[in-house]
Amino acid sequence: MSTPIKRLEIIKNAIELEDDDIIDSQLARLKSEAFDDELQAIVAALENKNYTAAIKAITAWLQSQRSLTQWRDPQVAASKLELRALEERLRDLIDRRNARVQQLDEFNDLYFSRLGPLMSQILQLRKTLAELNLRRQQAEARRREEDYRRCQQYMAQAVEVLTTLTQRWRALPADSMQAADARKHLQQQSDLIANLLAEAQELEMGLTREEEPARQARDEANEEYEKYREQHHDAEVRLRKGKDLSEEDQNELKRLWRQASKLCHPDLVADDLKEEANTMMVQLNQAKQRGDVKAIRSLVARLQQGFEPLMASDRLNDLERIRKKMAQVREQIDTLVNELAELEKEESWLLVSSLSNMESYFAQQEKALHDVRAALEHQVNEAQLDEVA
Repeated sequence: MSTPIKRLEIIKNAIELEDDDIIDSQLARLKSEAFDDELQAIVAALENKNYTAAIKAITAWLQSQRSLTQWRDPQVAASKLELRALEERLRDLIDRRNARVQQLDEFNDLYFSRLGPLMSQILQLRKTLAELNLRRQQAEARRREEDYRRCQQYMAQAVEVLTTLTQRWRALPADSMQAADARKHLQQQSDLIANLLAEAQELEMGLTREEEPARQARDEANEEYEKYREQHHDAEVRLRKGKDLSEEDQNELKRLWRQASKLCHPDLVADDLKEEANTMMVQLNQAKQRGDVKAIRSLVARLQQGFEPLMASDRLNDLERIRKKMAQVREQIDTLVNELAELEKEESWLLVSSLSNMESYFAQQEKALHDVRAALEHQVNEAQLDEVA
């Protein structure tokens, strides 16, 4: 009801100002809002340029409506307008973030397509090398353990010899030549035991010192390989589905996805619609992953026709709730601004946004990865030979 009132007040002032342009611009909108016979009569008078009858009818209609219409705080209208501007700012930021994420995803999929097989081979070689290194360390640990046991045996024997020598030395006259020789042998045996003890301590410290890092490196190499294999598989599925679409359909899919994201993103809609918006975003992302252009078209049509109004600025009329929502949207805007700033500092984005020749980049990467693979193959061969030896 409030919209026709405001529009007729503008038209009334425009008639008094003799401004045809304002009258015509408001009349086009008023025609769709004429919900009763009086308004339709006013529209007809204005279309026929019968301004005398029109202004008389407008004045009478406005007077009748003012007696029925509740007073509306002008701060509500101002706050709603300000909230709408904040929502548009948030919508633009979300679209910018989505565009960048989409660009990164497309680059990553292309990277997997071009370099994925090479990277898989390299990670497999690293996994093999880490396993060989662990086995070498385990063999070294077993050798150390055997050396440690032998050292303990030698030390036990040396202690027995020392005990025998001590008993013999004590039985000899203190000032005899034999006693002096016995003391010399005692000192040599003591030195031998000290050396054996130091060697045993060193061997004991090394029993697990080198094996644990090797085990951790092996586990990390396995995890990295499995993770990359899953990512490569997912990328291949997406690319295979993309190849089933024409270039025109692929472009439409991206355009429609961004359009729908701006219409139903949970951060954009009114609070009471968030759950429904979340559900639609899940459906939208699933359709995108499937390459289902038809499903996304259907979702966009539903959003445009049956899911309105979405924005809090269209649904809220309580000043306190509007201001609370404004504070919430400002916080979301700050978060997104910071997120975009951080994203644009990331190495992956700096790379993607700076590439002028994608083909040249991938050719260079292929050459570098071939060199890495060759070096790893050499290391694996050497490790296998060492293991056999």
